[in-house]
Amino acid sequence: MSMQHLLIAGGGTGGHIAPAIAVGERASGEFRVSYACTPRPVDKLMYADIAAACQVHVMDPPRLDKGMKLVLPFTAARALLKARKLLRSTDVTVVLGTGGYSSFFAILAARTLGIPAAIFDSNAIPGRSNRISSRFCRVAFTGLPGGKCGLECPVILTGTPVGNRLKKISSSSAKQSAGIPQDRPVLLFLGGSQGAKAINDLALSIRGEVSILLQCGNSDYQRVIKQAEGRSNFVVEPFVDDLSLWYSAADLAVARSGGQTIAELSFFELPAVFVPYPYAAEDHQTANAEAVERVGGALVRSQKETGSSGFMKMLLQVVNSTEELTAMGTAMRTLFPSNPAGEIVSNLRELLQ
Repeated sequence: MSMQHLLIAGGGTGGHIAPAIAVGERASGEFRVSYACTPRPVDKLMYADIAAACQVHVMDPPRLDKGMKLVLPFTAARALLKARKLLRSTDVTVVLGTGGYSSFFAILAARTLGIPAAIFDSNAIPGRSNRISSRFCRVAFTGLPGGKCGLECPVILTGTPVGNRLKKISSSSAKQSAGIPQDRPVLLFLGGSQGAKAINDLALSIRGEVSILLQCGNSDYQRVIKQAEGRSNFVVEPFVDDLSLWYSAADLAVARSGGQTIAELSFFELPAVFVPYPYAAEDHQTANAEAVERVGGALVRSQKETGSSGFMKMLLQVVNSTEELTAMGTAMRTLFPSNPAGEIVSNLRELLQ
């Protein structure tokens, strides 16, 4: 008997793609796995490593919240027909959507074909596409407490899965490999895969006996390296594909609060000061950050507060407090259930019984 075929549909952002790949890695021994994504550059980059081993199907459906009203019904109908054709031609038996409009049309196609479907959302406030998709799903998996808001199917809190690429390294080995001293605290600044000028400016403004690791984004790289010229123990890269080394070397992260970033910080037991992106849809990053703050794994500050002397004083106080860092790291570790990807795969198997 051939293996059941799991199609995982998600693309457009790293927050949709990373959990898709993590679940696919865990499911590969029990399912034949393929993926559906968008034509955006981030999809091409992140799916590149698995494209040789798994089928990656590119879908280019319309966004339901944009476009010409007169044209949208026709483009949406065409996207649905293409999704139905993909599911039928590849004998898909179950669909998991992780967000974005490629996910929505794959789930809708599954519903019209009688194929069981589920969704995953890593945020405390589910995305618009997932909220709509939940009407056609048997179950939804959520990454953070409170993430069931607006979902119209049964919900299971699984936590957010992280991929096999991330590996824990000893702090001393990581610092040595990163070229930073062993005897200084390390601040890691992350603005997301595209970088964030506000986070970059924060990293540049820090003074004191600390080492800095900064992922600044491609668009701001030249400005940052020019302003950081001559500074010791200041390591900057436009983008780091595998952050294992930096997560392991750091004592405290200063970061945006997307769901995938939170999952990775939890995996590395790395406490954080979150500066939520103030223009995120429905302010979901603030909701994410506050969910972590409630369990004690992070502190939350608005972007407006980051320019104050009080913010800098707080940051240096926390990164130099072993007791506070240990307590926050312990809380961060307990944020998620122990095996999010395994829990999702187990429930997908149950949908087929």
